[in-house]
Amino acid sequence: MSMPLVAIVGRPNVGKSSLLNSLAGRRISIVQDTPGVTRDRISVPLRIGDRFVEIVDTGGWGFVDPDQLTDHIQQQIELAVSQADLVLFLVDCQAGLTGGDEQIAAMLRQRGIKTLLVANKADGPTADASLGDFARLGLGTPIGVSALRERNLDQVLSGIRQNLDLSTAPSEMLPPQMMVAIVGKRNAGKSTLVNAIAQLYEGDPQRVIVSEIPGTTRDSVDVRFEKDGKTLIVIDTAGVRKKKHIATNDIAFYSFHRAQRSIRRADVVIMLIDGLEPVSEPDKKLAQYISQQFKPVILVVNKWDLTREQAAQKHKGAIDDARLMEQFGAYLDEELRQVDYAPLLFLTAKDGRNVQAAIDEAQHLFKQANTRLSTGQLNRVVRQILEEKRPSTTSGRKARVYYATQIDVAPPTIVLFVNNPKFMDEPYRRFMINRLRELLPYPEVPIRLVIRARTRGPAKGSGEHTARSVEGVDENIDEATGS
Repeated sequence: MSMPLVAIVGRPNVGKSSLLNSLAGRRISIVQDTPGVTRDRISVPLRIGDRFVEIVDTGGWGFVDPDQLTDHIQQQIELAVSQADLVLFLVDCQAGLTGGDEQIAAMLRQRGIKTLLVANKADGPTADASLGDFARLGLGTPIGVSALRERNLDQVLSGIRQNLDLSTAPSEMLPPQMMVAIVGKRNAGKSTLVNAIAQLYEGDPQRVIVSEIPGTTRDSVDVRFEKDGKTLIVIDTAGVRKKKHIATNDIAFYSFHRAQRSIRRADVVIMLIDGLEPVSEPDKKLAQYISQQFKPVILVVNKWDLTREQAAQKHKGAIDDARLMEQFGAYLDEELRQVDYAPLLFLTAKDGRNVQAAIDEAQHLFKQANTRLSTGQLNRVVRQILEEKRPSTTSGRKARVYYATQIDVAPPTIVLFVNNPKFMDEPYRRFMINRLRELLPYPEVPIRLVIRARTRGPAKGSGEHTARSVEGVDENIDEATGS
């Protein structure tokens, strides 16, 4: 069941993003006084009574972009308008009626698009006195609202309800089965990959703006699609820049933090690597953040066709593709050690080559990260690891491991009960995590290992079990595995 689409259209800086955020009840689009911040179509499901519609924020109509993206932005607005069942035409109450407003109104009337006129920045009843001027647009008297003060938003919702047939709109929005964030430095090809995915599953090859100009994407854009009867979301994110640019540019600052939030929201992260460029500071910064958030990640090398050509020219001859991939993998393992467990894929997003494999791999990692093991299974593996190598201490005191249990998934979280957590130093923790990854059914996802001291059991004679350990293999490990 498809959602009716409501597009917010208007001149630059009239408050379209603020209105979207206020209606949605959370910050979706970046809001800033600078015109032209929004470029792509930013959409979110919106509840209207007991039904849902999709509401879409668009760029400013008529905005001349200094980065030569004017035509791209206008194309995204045109796509939103052409697909819309209803347009919320937003004007600025404080600025009054402008020639730009009249041009947009003429276009909407000419196309016969159902339109609801809304005047933003009407902060109180005194501002409503000027609303009559906008009646000259031929679209009726606007609803006076203040997106920032959330004034009269109920009237906007009521207007949407009155202008749309919601009888066939969905009455519930099931959460997506999986969310995948696509991250990387600027110009790595993230938006191209998102469009390739949208083309593959939704037939929409222009879902987001793609340009050779670095920094095209500023916001995080959720793209919903269906695969094998399951709803998935991919999140296009702004390219991460060097730290000095983030500190001195407001849009870069907000874009970077939106990218971080997208990583936190995601079940799986696709980290896009530009095959033509060496690993850089932004790549390492992203890998570190992904690792800190314990997110499953796929390292995807994009522009592989050009990477092969570059290598062939350098070596003046044919290149063994498998050998080149192996060398590139070894290079990434060295440069991005925080995520050396991550699977590696090579694709060419602009041709759609290997895009299906990237989504399949994301689903595979999602399954790994959500695997739960029984205490018996887990402790048999812990016992094997202890037999291979036991923790040692500088004081000569013996570290004892009593038993392990898995307390959570996504990431798989394992608690190890020991006599003294200080005896499990960082090198041994890393060793154990690596061996757990090799021996358990989640070899390509991060594992959170928690070391806890054994709590003292009940008083002697209570009849309840108290953890014990003996020389050699710990007795409680034996009990937990059923040996």
